[in-house]
Amino acid sequence: MKSHLVAIMDRLNRLVEMADPKETYNFERDGEVVITVSYTPEEEAFSVRYPKNKEVSIFDDIDLIAIEIYDLIY
Repeated sequence: MKSHLVAIMDRLNRLVEMADPKETYNFERDGEVVITVSYTPEEEAFSVRYPKNKEVSIFDDIDLIAIEIYDLIY
């Protein structure tokens, strides 16, 4: 059985490897997008959009963004 957190980290690491700020991942709960994540290599940071309340946050630590995503979808 694979950990949910490991699956989240895998997706985030793929964003870092692709190094394309236009590439995004949507994370859903019950079929609804709760968070959209992209990675900006120049800033070495993740841009996080919360579609429901239209807020944007920046995370420069992959562990913190993984925990944020986990808390929102599980």
